[in-house]
Amino acid sequence: MTKILKNTSQLFSFIFNPFLMPTMGFLIVYINMPGVELYTPKMRNILTGIVFVSTFVLPIFFVMLMAASKRINYNMMHHRERLLPYIFSAFSILLGAQLMGKLPVPNVYKTFMLATCLILIILFFITMKWKISGHASGMGGFTALLIAVSLKYGIDLAGFIIAAVIVSGFVCTSRLYLKKHNPAQVYAGFGISSVFMFLIIYFL
Repeated sequence: MTKILKNTSQLFSFIFNPFLMPTMGFLIVYINMPGVELYTPKMRNILTGIVFVSTFVLPIFFVMLMAASKRINYNMMHHRERLLPYIFSAFSILLGAQLMGKLPVPNVYKTFMLATCLILIILFFITMKWKISGHASGMGGFTALLIAVSLKYGIDLAGFIIAAVIVSGFVCTSRLYLKKHNPAQVYAGFGISSVFMFLIIYFL
């Protein structure tokens, strides 16, 4: 039973990697946003590519490069090992937001990228002193994005929001079960990201 729980926790941590959550959130919002049917296949691929490359491919590549050079542990168990990946990811996402801003698409997409960048900067400063859960932060931002977009634009995302809340519970519990974080680190990660993401998306 213990092995099953451990494997399940590791699976949730792998699938809902914080580097992947921005792309997942973007795709759900993008697919359900009114007017998406007017975009050409090329525009859809460009939008998805910008988000995926700037929030996942480049940050993951940087982490693997740092791990290969033995400058950080790939699992980044010590909080200070997360500083460079956080700041590099923020810079990468900022570039993605700038590219997004040059396209004729709703402002919410660029705002989402900038909100993600800001959250990473906040996590960077917190991580200088204290280890905070990146997985919980990813789920918090993901869930808050769906809620904010649903309320602001009147889009029915109830099913996605319920699923996001349930998955968030599993992911956060997994991080605690694997002893990667304590409860305070998980609650802080989820709370900070969800609050900032909601406020920025809803009011800007």
